[in-house]
Amino acid sequence: MPLYEFECTKCRGNVEKSLKTLERKRDKKTVKSLVEKYDNIYAIEVVDLEREEIVAKHGRKGKDSIFNDYYLENGTLLALFNMSNYRFSELIYEEGDEKNVKCYCCGEKKKVEKVISTFAFTKDLSTDMPKPNLSNLPPSVRKRTHLSEYIEEKDRPKKNRPTPKRLS
Repeated sequence: MPLYEFECTKCRGNVEKSLKTLERKRDKKTVKSLVEKYDNIYAIEVVDLEREEIVAKHGRKGKDSIFNDYYLENGTLLALFNMSNYRFSELIYEEGDEKNVKCYCCGEKKKVEKVISTFAFTKDLSTDMPKPNLSNLPPSVRKRTHLSEYIEEKDRPKKNRPTPKRLS
């Protein structure tokens, strides 16, 4: 019984089309039309990171929704999408079950494809996760971003954990 991750290509395509539209034009009217056009997108907020202000915003947070953020204009603009999750995992009992997988947000059967699992990369949880590369962000955003070296107790390798004190 393997656990696979799937994506709805229709819902993912809606987000990709919205991003292409926002790259060309990002005003309140465009954002409003995108939210109204696509069923799986509940709200869009475009933020200028250099001036620290909202450029355009429309919609409301949906029930059981997720937030995805995308960078535009070489990292100076942030497009924050509130949408239904088009990526989901499914437990497959038999080979034929993979053909019957449906998208949770739109119910499409034929437009679902298996993708590389995000949890397949974490076999050994005792290793540290790689840090993100900030070199492609503008200097004004990069200098305000701080990544600490602190690793939570539960994420530390067993050999680096402090020994618990015994009560005597």
